[in-house]
Amino acid sequence: MAKKLSDFSAEDKASLASFLGEFAHDPVGFVWAAFPWGEGELEGQTPQQWQLELLEDVGKGLKNIGQVIREAVASGNGIGKSALVSWLILWSISTYEDCKGVVTANTDTQLRTKTWAELAKWHRLFIGNPLFDYTATSLYSSDSKHEKTWRIDAIPWSEQNPEAFAGLHNQGRRILIIFDEASAIADVIWETVEGATTDANTEI
Repeated sequence: MAKKLSDFSAEDKASLASFLGEFAHDPVGFVWAAFPWGEGELEGQTPQQWQLELLEDVGKGLKNIGQVIREAVASGNGIGKSALVSWLILWSISTYEDCKGVVTANTDTQLRTKTWAELAKWHRLFIGNPLFDYTATSLYSSDSKHEKTWRIDAIPWSEQNPEAFAGLHNQGRRILIIFDEASAIADVIWETVEGATTDANTEI
């Protein structure tokens, strides 16, 4: 029987964090290890080959910390894009202490009801669930000392308020930026976020 969140001691959480940290540069290994494939909701399911190939590309990109890793997926509906986004979010935040990130989408409705809603499912299935709190707008460390510095936020974009994306700096650590249905997001948002990709010695 799976443990309830309240059953996890500080030692359990430390052990879990240490295990997940082993996948800091191995997103493929993380996805295989972090979810109960073949059981319950995931009975008969495994990651698709294209998803594994993209995750492998991300892992390879991490070998050069001076290079921003950029990936784009052109897709229709139902191919597993939102699942992949969720895995990248959970991998990024759970394998690198004080990782920071932002997720947005073409519309607020897409962000809330598709992108971020899919994350709720995978967070629930995630072995590292006790380490991070999920809300309607954020995923952040359950350690109160890190909840401001170890987090990924879902932020609707606005051409009138691009500054909401301007402060994403995390030098020497890790930054994750995800645009869902990116082609419909205004150029000014891309330009503003580009400023976060200039931090030196940072995994971006």
